[in-house]
Amino acid sequence: MGTDIHIVAEFYKDEQWHLADVELPEYRNYWAFAVLADVRNGYGFAGFSTGDPITPISEPRGLPDDMSTELQYKLEHADDCDYNDWIWFGNHSFSWVTLRELLDYDLDAPLTQRGMVDSETAQRFRDTGQLPDSWTGFTTLPDHERIEWQVPIRQRVSLITDLIDAIKDLGEPDHVRIVFGFDD
Repeated sequence: MGTDIHIVAEFYKDEQWHLADVELPEYRNYWAFAVLADVRNGYGFAGFSTGDPITPISEPRGLPDDMSTELQYKLEHADDCDYNDWIWFGNHSFSWVTLRELLDYDLDAPLTQRGMVDSETAQRFRDTGQLPDSWTGFTTLPDHERIEWQVPIRQRVSLITDLIDAIKDLGEPDHVRIVFGFDD
């Protein structure tokens, strides 16, 4: 079973938050989930280690107390909204982060990853340092072994950079945020 994210953007203007009319990416990117709210941080399905946990921007903060009236209305009146207007944040780890926090996060910090690969790939990694193209968290297949490697976090969090690109024109970094939650 997988974990998914559900996101909206808000911007601050005239002393209040407003729901932004912007299309946001919402694809599975577990290391990005770890950055945003410590979700799936260093483990995958069935608890198998995918690497060392990283420091998140924050633990889940809950939904903002000062959310926009538009967002609050849509959440409280979900049954009255048509499908294109409906907002759902999933069932856990509700939170929010500002564009400033996304921009300030050190995406060049090292990320230690772990995975099981076939013996040929493992030997090539030991001999040349060539990183695997694919791996799995666990397998009982013969001729597979666990290896560990490091990459900059940036290489594994495309959702973060896509979100920054999607919201950067909404206003000053301290006055733009994403509000989100997860389901699995």
